[in-house]
Amino acid sequence: MQMYSEVDQPHQPSDHPDWQESWVLIFRDKATGLVGFLRTGAYVNQGTTQTHWGMALPDGTRFRRHVLDRKLEPVDRTETTASSGTMTFSMPRMEYCRFEGIDPDAEADLRIFDWFPSQEWWAVGGEHHGLSLAGGADHGHPESAGRVEGRVRIGDRTIEVKDGVGYRDHGYGPRAHTVFRSARWHAGTVGPRLSYSLVSMHAGDGSFSKFGWLMRDGKREAIRDLHTVNCTLADGLSSLGGWTTVELESGEMIRIDAEAVDGIVTSTHLNNGGPGSSPAGIEVISIPRWNGLDGVADFNMIDNAHRGEQAVSHLFLANHADGLSKREFDPSWVR
Repeated sequence: MQMYSEVDQPHQPSDHPDWQESWVLIFRDKATGLVGFLRTGAYVNQGTTQTHWGMALPDGTRFRRHVLDRKLEPVDRTETTASSGTMTFSMPRMEYCRFEGIDPDAEADLRIFDWFPSQEWWAVGGEHHGLSLAGGADHGHPESAGRVEGRVRIGDRTIEVKDGVGYRDHGYGPRAHTVFRSARWHAGTVGPRLSYSLVSMHAGDGSFSKFGWLMRDGKREAIRDLHTVNCTLADGLSSLGGWTTVELESGEMIRIDAEAVDGIVTSTHLNNGGPGSSPAGIEVISIPRWNGLDGVADFNMIDNAHRGEQAVSHLFLANHADGLSKREFDPSWVR
């Protein structure tokens, strides 16, 4: 089976001013409990790159660093590589995907070996139900999951990841500043038996849409409907996890539970959201569970019902600090 193709490589941008391309890796090392979110991307026609990076350990040690307005250099994009200065994506010999990050407080060099070729989102419900949302060379969102290995440093601790689990996505196309009312993106894997990407989105104009995909035992299953339930703390942003129930076209129901490990605040143009940037979302790096199996997921959420543009504040589990920090909130007594 051909695992990787040109769809996984950097694309030629259109002339849209907000055309961007990015690669994300979400990973978990079961041996140590280390979890992480690595993203490198660029608004190519604006001439800027972006790094979004967060990691956490069970003892509360966490790291987060965003670099959002670095100048895009000619060497940052090649046929098989993309760099934002502090984060680099590559595809050595088209055999695996590699994410390399470097910061004074942390390092990462991780390789993900996919279990299946990249999958594109299909519309769920509405007049376009079951149709792909990809637009060829102009826009798409190929995603996959696989085994992760490599090395991570967080603070003064170095961890060799020998048999981790990971999920990756690759988005390209116009991505303008959009003020969502709410959004849910539950994407992850519990291993080769089940991987998925499930999205619900309430747009600023009041429209609502769902889309995604689900792979079970190497076969893509058609989705009839889905709902995600998120358990959120009093700050309105920190999530303890929740679950997504998927109804397949066959009528079978699949429920995937997610237990939050740590939350990482992300936003498009400002570090923690605010005027001129997207509302701050939370990459809720979680442990998904299905049929006795567990893995890693991003239980991503945006809650912004009144469409405000203020920066985040007074957070419990979600992390909006720069660099190394120690989580003070203990969620165990709340669950």
